[in-house]
Amino acid sequence: MTSATFTLPFLWFALLATIISLGPCQGSLSGDCIQSEREALLNFKHDLIDPSNRLASWGGDVDCCGWSGVICDNLTSNVLGLHLGSLSQEEYYAFNATADYYEYRETSIFGGKISRSLLNLKHLKYLDLSNNDFGGISFPKFLGSMESLTHLNLSSAGFGGMIPHELGNLSNLQYLNLFSPYPETYVENLNWIFAGFGGMIPHQLGNLSNLNYLNLHSYYYFYYSEPYVENLDWISSLSSLQFLDMTFVNLHQATKWLNVINTLPCLEELYFSVCYLSNVPPFPNVNFSSLSVLDLSGNLFQGPVLDFLQNITSLKELDLAFNNFSSSIPYWLYAFSNLELLNLRQNQLQGKISSDIGNMTSLVSLDLSLNKLDGRIPASFQNLCNLKSLINDILEILLACVSNGLEILDLADCQLSGHLPNNLGEFKNLYQLLLSANSISGPIPISLGDLTWVKIIDLSQNNLNGSLPSSFGGLGELESVDLSYNLLEGDVSAVHFANLTKLYNFRPSGNQLRLRVDPNWNPPPHINEINLGSWKIGPHFPHWIRSLKFLSSLNLSNSGIASTIPVWFWNLSSNFYYLNISHNQIRGVIPNISNQVDGFSGSLVDLSSNSFQGPLPYMFSNVRALYLSNNSFCGPISKFLCYKMHELGFLQVLDLGGNLLSGEIPDCWMKWKWLVAIFLGQSGTLSSLESLHLRNNNLSGEIPASLQNCTKLSTLDFGENGLEGSIPKWIGETLSDIVILNLRTNKFKGHIPKELCLMTSLRILDFADNNISGTIPKCLNNFSAMISKDDSIGILMEGDASSWPFLESTFIVTKSNMNGYSNILKFVRFIDLSKNKLEREIPKEITSLKRLQQFLQNTGAMELLEVMEFSQNKLFGEIPQSPPKLTFLSNLNLSFNNLRGTIPSSSQLQSLNSSCFTGNEELCGLSLKNCSVDGATLPIGSKRVEDDKGSKSFA
Repeated sequence: MTSATFTLPFLWFALLATIISLGPCQGSLSGDCIQSEREALLNFKHDLIDPSNRLASWGGDVDCCGWSGVICDNLTSNVLGLHLGSLSQEEYYAFNATADYYEYRETSIFGGKISRSLLNLKHLKYLDLSNNDFGGISFPKFLGSMESLTHLNLSSAGFGGMIPHELGNLSNLQYLNLFSPYPETYVENLNWIFAGFGGMIPHQLGNLSNLNYLNLHSYYYFYYSEPYVENLDWISSLSSLQFLDMTFVNLHQATKWLNVINTLPCLEELYFSVCYLSNVPPFPNVNFSSLSVLDLSGNLFQGPVLDFLQNITSLKELDLAFNNFSSSIPYWLYAFSNLELLNLRQNQLQGKISSDIGNMTSLVSLDLSLNKLDGRIPASFQNLCNLKSLINDILEILLACVSNGLEILDLADCQLSGHLPNNLGEFKNLYQLLLSANSISGPIPISLGDLTWVKIIDLSQNNLNGSLPSSFGGLGELESVDLSYNLLEGDVSAVHFANLTKLYNFRPSGNQLRLRVDPNWNPPPHINEINLGSWKIGPHFPHWIRSLKFLSSLNLSNSGIASTIPVWFWNLSSNFYYLNISHNQIRGVIPNISNQVDGFSGSLVDLSSNSFQGPLPYMFSNVRALYLSNNSFCGPISKFLCYKMHELGFLQVLDLGGNLLSGEIPDCWMKWKWLVAIFLGQSGTLSSLESLHLRNNNLSGEIPASLQNCTKLSTLDFGENGLEGSIPKWIGETLSDIVILNLRTNKFKGHIPKELCLMTSLRILDFADNNISGTIPKCLNNFSAMISKDDSIGILMEGDASSWPFLESTFIVTKSNMNGYSNILKFVRFIDLSKNKLEREIPKEITSLKRLQQFLQNTGAMELLEVMEFSQNKLFGEIPQSPPKLTFLSNLNLSFNNLRGTIPSSSQLQSLNSSCFTGNEELCGLSLKNCSVDGATLPIGSKRVEDDKGSKSFA
């Protein structure tokens, strides 16, 4: 959809309002408005929620024709129009470029319900309730009885459920807008941003015989019920329809959609994007002589590009992106000489681009990216002299004969290689240069500085090397630049920022650059985001940050800073939504300045891997993700967790691991209801908690029983503390979704409860180095996740950089070394029960865990087994012959048990060091001692079947 389409409804209604209101005011020239209509309006107002009192003028002795948003006929005084829409995001920023749109949405939009009193407005032609939020209530069916309506705008109005077919009775309707123009921007609360319709779209809309604009575009299945239709037959009655948008409406049941649309002779624009369309009904001829815009993107089409399109030569815009078309680009498409926009992005198109593309001389925007096209760019590209937006996956386009009028060049994520051309600066009109996520190498050409109109540059995630050219400082229109994760090196000085007065985003992290500026340097004044991760900044904390009044995002991680941080910075940081100064050598105590300012209330703070000391700071208690690990914070954690208990905290991720914290775990979790992942923390009232890490602290006491309320937990890590008591049965009974359970190196005693076998999702179980006694439960074969080949474990484990600030991780001891796992965590299966007081045999049922990669036992059914370790227990009996499929076994430790008999002769075991078997007095083989019975040497591999008590061991 073009930008003009977004603003059309607003401009249209503004024009209508001007035409109708020809007098000096919006009232009547003949007197007051009609009394019955006045009462209808007051009843309508009564049912509305008006937080900003926009309808303050409605009432008193004022003529209702003079009320805000009311339009009357200048002769009859009848109410003709109600303009009660709120501003869309695009419209709002057009008038308030620096203001907060989301605050406006929250405080200024209408809610409540729609009163049936509107039926008394017998002459109402124009009704605009757009961009409000009626909270998902049903579409008001009675609107279908307001036959005088010619223009109805309910776009983004927050109605839910089925769109009523009664709207089809509006035979005079010329304009119907159910469009939802908001981009899919992340927000905390979808309820007040996405305010669209849901449910079935009513076939009664077909009664609107004079309708010329119908927009049912909706993003709102995110929050309200997904809009859908049972069929589209009712649209056939809308013979005057010129505009139809049903984006994000489920049309899966409307199998005859093309037949119905073909009955609309006046249709000019059709948007059926993301409608679950997968087939085209057989239809020999189409009659779209007026159609100029067609959007079928984001559907489920397969095979050749839709043949019926070849007869719609009137098209100016064609969007077929995000489908599964797998043919070559059809020959007939190149004959569309009037086409201005062609989007075939992310299909499976194959073959070469024909030289006939040169016939498409009207093209302004072309996107062929993320397909399987091959071959060279044809020379006929030079005929595309109107092209202003070029998105393709072949880098040669940069060198092709494309007009200097090119404004947007988007080649992101297209597997490109080679160097940037030295003549890049010849694209004088370019204002967006987007080449991220490729394999482009070589230096940044000096001619980059000749792009005098460029506003956005994104060269991130490539292999660019050399230094940043000083000509970069001449890009006076530059607003946002991303050079992150390249191989750039060298010095960056004040010269590189000389004329960048409009720069607000600067992201060159992940390079080997050095910032060489005077301590009193004045950076571009409007910067709100600086990302200098892995730059050389230190050793002193940069003083120039103090001048950046609009700064809201700062990354100075791994930048060599080895000083304290001045107090002024902590006051400045209260305006941040993102702060990352991790992996430095920053020292000192963080002051508690929350009484002077509101404290940091952004999305993420990462101070990890520094040398901070003192108590945990209170000022960061309202962030979304807080990382303070690997410092020297000390004292009890209760002061931090229980601070201002009456105020609700919004933390989702809390990492306090690797500090010097002490004391028992406090029961203050009613304040932290949004927590999802904790490293060093616990909760009994956190129903959303999924990850809890307590590893490597000095915590004492027992596991609190209140944790059994956290039924969504998938990770529970209490390793390397001083916790004691028995392992609670309720862990297995109520926390059945646990994936990682780590109680390693504590003081737990008692038996392993059989209830743990209920945790069928368990993949990592580590009880090593405790005082656990008794036997190993035979029911461990219930751990089905250690059998299944399904490695999918959800967003918490696998991560999603676009929306989630946290990637699950854990530490595992393998081959006597502690190793961290995060990115490949989903592939790990692990059990460690070593260094306990376990007795008797290892149950044979454990052999069914075929996906187990590390376990301290012996079995050949587990083909991926790498490590087996059961050292320092009280296991007895003999070691059975190891089957030949343990090809990955590289470490076995059965030392210091009560094993007996002969070490098996398999090649895996015979290659191990004898220290793996020491401490078993009656075990023989390898270099321990000779195996003999009554003075005769036993061959390697012999064994007894039963022990003295007649019970089998290890079998």
